Amino acid sequence: MKKLIVMLCAAFVSAQSYALEITHEMGLSTFEQSPKKVVALDWALTETLLSLGIEPEGVANPQGYQQWVAEPKLNPKVTDVGSRREPNLELLSELKPDIILISKHMAAAYQPLSKIAPVVVFTIYSEDKQPLKSAESITRSLGQLFDKQQQAEMVISQTHQRLAENGRKIQAAGSAQKPVIFARFINDKTLRVHSKGSLAQDTIDAMGMRNDWDESTNMWGFTTTGTDKLAEHQGATVILFGPLKEKERKLLNQSPLWQAMEFTRSDSVYELPAIWTFGGLIAAQRFSDHITQELVKP
Repeated sequence: MKKLIVMLCAAFVSAQSYALEITHEMGLSTFEQSPKKVVALDWALTETLLSLGIEPEGVANPQGYQQWVAEPKLNPKVTDVGSRREPNLELLSELKPDIILISKHMAAAYQPLSKIAPVVVFTIYSEDKQPLKSAESITRSLGQLFDKQQQAEMVISQTHQRLAENGRKIQAAGSAQKPVIFARFINDKTLRVHSKGSLAQDTIDAMGMRNDWDESTNMWGFTTTGTDKLAEHQGATVILFGPLKEKERKLLNQSPLWQAMEFTRSDSVYELPAIWTFGGLIAAQRFSDHITQELVKP
């Protein structure tokens, strides 16, 4: 009998010891045990969960995640809970998740989602314009919430090492001397140039590289501008976020302005594969790897 009481007390203490309060950007959530059934309505948070070995039950627009984020791999059987802007509340209610993860960009949905399950809000891209630092902090918070602290520290350490190592490779190849421009084409006359506050900027800062673009940016870290503006940065290496559509590539090849640019004439334009430019630590690693592959070609 005495042994049974001890065992029951131990079980009670164990259960109580997990009780965890998570302070997030829109409140405080308390969990008596690690959430098992998880829904993520933000791709960067989905990426972070997967990096910790946590398989979400539901994800917003998983097809889009598979196309643009790509890694870590998402279970093809994951439930599609609607778009990132308009999740399917009825389907979410049927799923009965233990937790719903969103960013503050979905603040309007916080109250209706809170009627379904506890909602935790973490945002990587904000007016703070420190996405890599925010991604590290969020990785640690999710590691604590899901009892994956060791895995969280491993992902953070791996990111630091990968970016530093790739930076050394680029320095050794002499490719860090030229500044870079990071751009994504919206159409043949308009593009987004990424700098302060972007994942691209934080990543190359850690790699010891220099961005040639220093104009003001929005909270996502980019400036929307005309293609002709790149004429002021012809001495830079231009890295395009791809993949470019065939029509876009054809328009560039036929553009007298683009063909006249020094970076085009000197073969200093590179195209990256699909990488989620608004991602977290794994996206930063992939971004760094692909830049290095392009700039350190034999």
